[in-house]
Amino acid sequence: MDYLQDEQYYNDLYDLFTIKMCIDFENSSVFIDSPEQIRPMGKIVSEVGLYFFKGDRYRQKPETIRDWMAKDRLRQNFFDNTPEPRSIICPKCRTQPKSALKTLDEPLNGPMRMLFFFGCLSCDYKQSIFNNGEVRISKPPSCPKCHHDLKRSYQRTGKVITTIDSCSNCEYKETEIDDLDDKKDADCKLLTDYREKYCFNDKEGTEYITTARQLQTHAEYMRDKEQKAADPAYQQAKNLKKLTITELEELVGKVIAKAKYQKLELGKPEIDRFVIVPFTAQDTDTSRKEYDSENQPKRLLKKALEDTNWRLMSDGISYRLGYVSGKLKGYEKEDDLANLIRTNKS
Repeated sequence: MDYLQDEQYYNDLYDLFTIKMCIDFENSSVFIDSPEQIRPMGKIVSEVGLYFFKGDRYRQKPETIRDWMAKDRLRQNFFDNTPEPRSIICPKCRTQPKSALKTLDEPLNGPMRMLFFFGCLSCDYKQSIFNNGEVRISKPPSCPKCHHDLKRSYQRTGKVITTIDSCSNCEYKETEIDDLDDKKDADCKLLTDYREKYCFNDKEGTEYITTARQLQTHAEYMRDKEQKAADPAYQQAKNLKKLTITELEELVGKVIAKAKYQKLELGKPEIDRFVIVPFTAQDTDTSRKEYDSENQPKRLLKKALEDTNWRLMSDGISYRLGYVSGKLKGYEKEDDLANLIRTNKS
């Protein structure tokens, strides 16, 4: 049994699923039976929906095929390398049966197993046994007429598989024929007739992915914009005075000069997400205590900067031998300014 196929097999299989889903999408469109006056709009909506469906199928294709191949590689390895159970004895004649066939068993819940079909050469008794030695007990289908057990047999001629269910009690018989060549031919015809229509090539797929990303980015932008419009913090942030460094220096100089602090000097800024500027000034009031020299300019600067995009950093102001020093932090981004408003409120 060959579970692992070449990549083209999976490519064709994926495109075949895409084609069938697209045909079902068009046939089940809610706009097919719409009144004449809304049918043109319905056609547009249906075509747009189909475009995005085809694009999403293209986007998922590489990962899906890789997943299929990985799973079939595991199946193939398990099929090829799982040994049949040992010491199997026919329960009727106590001879050793022969394994004639094996197949993978993949339950929805539980590990993969290999099922071996044994036939006794002496009494023709048949049994199915998993690779761990567990005997599979299967109940035969029942006759729809008399509910007696049916006997099911298979016949294969080339690519034609015939399944025969027969009842020994009432002579009920049903035959089902599955022509694999007919199915393969039908699938090949679908791929030939509809692949170009329903399956994006690389150029179309790349254009779709670009368009989808742009639409997603725009949708996120509009959603973010609506959220900000409804957030009072963002509205208040718009009203803050955005001071340049020159305007900041002028404002701080005037404020501290009124309290007898002179010779304001700004240091070299640290420029990253925020702009951080160190500063120094001289306290000309020699009668002031160290505590007052630190806290008075701190109060003055906090008050003066509360309506601007600048703040005195949490380190506050230090005093040494007549010098006061600290750091000022500038905010530029909208989100940071809104957070600044929220922090002030808290």
